[in-house]
Amino acid sequence: MLIGRKLGMTRVFTESGESIPVTVIKASPCFVIDRRTEERDGYTAYVMGFGEKKEQRVRKPVLGLCKKAGIPPVEAIREFRVDDTSVFDVGEKVPVSLLQKGDRVNVVGFSKGRGFQGVVKRWHFAGGPASHGSTFHRTPGSAGAGTYPGRVEKGKKFPGRMGNNRVTVKNLEVITLDEEKGLVVVRGAVPGFINGLVLIKIDDNIDVSARKELAKEKLEKAKVEAEREKVEEKVEEVVVEEKAGEKKEEKAEAKVDKKEDKVAKIKDKTKKAEKKEEKVEEKVEEVVKVEEVVVEEKVEEKKEEKAETKEGKAEEVVVEEKVEEKVEEVVKVEEVVVEEKVEEKKEEKAETKEGKAEEVVVEEKVEEKVEEVVVEEKVEEKTEEKVETKEEKIEVKVEEVVVEEKVEEKVEEAKEKAEEKAEENVEDKEEDTEKKEEKIEAEKEAIEAKNEDVEEKKEEEAIEAKTEDEAKEVKDESEQEEKEAEEEEEENQSKEKGDS
Repeated sequence: MLIGRKLGMTRVFTESGESIPVTVIKASPCFVIDRRTEERDGYTAYVMGFGEKKEQRVRKPVLGLCKKAGIPPVEAIREFRVDDTSVFDVGEKVPVSLLQKGDRVNVVGFSKGRGFQGVVKRWHFAGGPASHGSTFHRTPGSAGAGTYPGRVEKGKKFPGRMGNNRVTVKNLEVITLDEEKGLVVVRGAVPGFINGLVLIKIDDNIDVSARKELAKEKLEKAKVEAEREKVEEKVEEVVVEEKAGEKKEEKAEAKVDKKEDKVAKIKDKTKKAEKKEEKVEEKVEEVVKVEEVVVEEKVEEKKEEKAETKEGKAEEVVVEEKVEEKVEEVVKVEEVVVEEKVEEKKEEKAETKEGKAEEVVVEEKVEEKVEEVVVEEKVEEKTEEKVETKEEKIEVKVEEVVVEEKVEEKVEEAKEKAEEKAEENVEDKEEDTEKKEEKIEAEKEAIEAKNEDVEEKKEEEAIEAKTEDEAKEVKDESEQEEKEAEEEEEENQSKEKGDS
């Protein structure tokens, strides 16, 4: 008692390789809409609906029945007469699992309509000759006697409408079932065109209530399995997340190691740069000291000569020109040194962010050197104000020293931060190594315990072997004693015989 839709025919191969022609029927969803009772209707039957449809495409009487039963609008309604209507309730869905593989069912459907056909196609008449001269080809021929009975008998085969008749195909075997998709695969052909409605009648000998309980159990098991699968998927997701976290930790550790390497490289480079700066500063200080001494000596000489003769002016001009030349040479040397520093700092700037601060410091130094050159030019123009310019130079140097101290402080702070980070990373690595050592110690203890058990077993086996060897020796000694006693008895017997 199922309603279905014929999807078409195909074939299935058995294990032995036999090809079986089958028809696929979709028999779900199938609902119980109402029940007929003897008290109210005079007979017992199920009113069943098949398929689903939109509300605007269903007639109002059918829609009212479906709403009363609490089911969605159905596509088709059919009745099945049964003896007991207590198996299914109104509104309940009838499962395909009522059928099982190997069951025999009767399938009812309407055959394909052929329209008005002649006797040759409709009743398989042979027809007349097809050669020339024959006037009888596909006509029915005589319809009966003329005198008696003088009429056409009932049931005479004539041309007429062919097909579109209700046909029942009996004892079709159920080959397979697909409960999820609601498919029933039946052996053989089923009447009707593709997508036509068919009725599947179950044999009366089958216990439908027991099949219903089995179907419920299967559904419950399927739900449990689905829940298990969901739990397993969640567990797998958790495992994958844990692995991803481990990979992230490994990547983070690798990044930390790289950063530590970079910090070490930066430290080395900063040390080298500091050494270069110290050398350059020493050279600059030496040059400045020499210049100051030379300038002071020449200023004193010029003052003395100026007081004596007026010609000192010309000589002073010459001295000033020489001083200017030396100052220009010193400035060029300083500019070359500064340019080299700037290029080195630019290269370091591409590798680390600390290069920015150092480049700024270098630029400040360049600006300060330019200021010094300007000051020196002013000194060349006004030799009388050299004392004042010396004081200004001293102030500028003091400012440079202050700036250098600030830069050194910043570098020291950056170094301290890098050292703190390195110490933290080292502590984390030490903790990891401690954990790994604990694991290794535990494994060693387990291995030692296993070795002790193996040694004990070996000692027991050795003791058993010794006991077996001792027992064999005792047996051998007893056998030798028995043999000696037997030989002595034989000798005594032989002696007694000789005396006799």
